[in-house]
Amino acid sequence: MKKSVRLSLIIVAAVAAISTTVAASTFVQSNEKLYELERAVRLQNLSDIAVRNKDFALACKAQTEAEKALLQANLRSEDVVGMVDKSRVELCSKATKVIVSK
Repeated sequence: MKKSVRLSLIIVAAVAAISTTVAASTFVQSNEKLYELERAVRLQNLSDIAVRNKDFALACKAQTEAEKALLQANLRSEDVVGMVDKSRVELCSKATKVIVSK
């Protein structure tokens, strides 16, 4: 009887320890994802401001970094990363044309 109670307590303690570890790991991953998403939004905003100021080189750089941040956030929605990639290609192309025309 004592062995079964002791075994039950060990199992409960092990499950509690595993649950706590998984919860902590999930929390850390969520915080990292949130940080990268916030970073992507700030960089996207910088890119928009740079386009309004016709600074396509800065817009290209900001868009490239925003894409990296989204990839680091490990998003499951490929369409978001695809849209950012398409914008990056267009902006970097414009930046190249501006540099070549000077």
